[in-house]
Amino acid sequence: MFQKVVTFSILGLCYLCLAIIVFAPTLYAAWFYYLSREDSRRKAKLLRATLTTFIVNAVFAYLLGTLAYNYLVPPMLAKNDATAVETVRSAIESQERHFVSRGRYYAVGPVKGPYQDEFGLSVPQGVILQVTPVWDKEADKETFEAHAVNIWGSKVLWRRSDGRIAHLSNNSDEASRLKAKLLRSVE
Repeated sequence: MFQKVVTFSILGLCYLCLAIIVFAPTLYAAWFYYLSREDSRRKAKLLRATLTTFIVNAVFAYLLGTLAYNYLVPPMLAKNDATAVETVRSAIESQERHFVSRGRYYAVGPVKGPYQDEFGLSVPQGVILQVTPVWDKEADKETFEAHAVNIWGSKVLWRRSDGRIAHLSNNSDEASRLKAKLLRSVE
C-alpha cells in the first residue's frame, strides 16, 4: 500500500512538472492579466490573449499526449516484452542443456537481470525470471515452468509444462498476481 502511494505521488509530481512546462506561456499571460486588472482598457486585451494562449497550450498538450501514447509508448512496451520472450527462450535452452547433462531440471530464482549462469541462461537488465521444475501428470514425466516479466513491459510470459510460450491476459487475476509476486520477490 505504501509503495503504491509513493509511486502515484512520484508520477503525479512528474505530470505536474510536465503540465507546468507545457502551460508556462499561459501562466505567464495569466500573471500579466492579474497585474493589469486595474487598467480596464488593457484588461480586455490581456484576457483575450490569456485565453488564446491557454487554447494553444491545450491543443499542444493534447497533440503531445497523443504522440506519446500512440507512437512512443507502444513500441517501447513491445521491445520490453520481446526481451522477456527472449529470456524465456534462453531459460528453455539452458534447462534443456542441464537436463541432458544431469538428468533433471533446476530451479532458478526469481532473479532480476542482469544474470547469467553456467548453463547459458541469460537474463537481461530489467527482466525478472522464475523457473520451477514440475511433474507433468498427463505425460508422466518431469518438466518445468518458466515465468518472466519485464519491469517496464506489459505482458507476463510463461512457458507452460507442454512447452509452449504464452502470455497471460493483462486483465486476468492470475497475471496481476504473478506479476506482483515476481516484482515483490526481487525488491
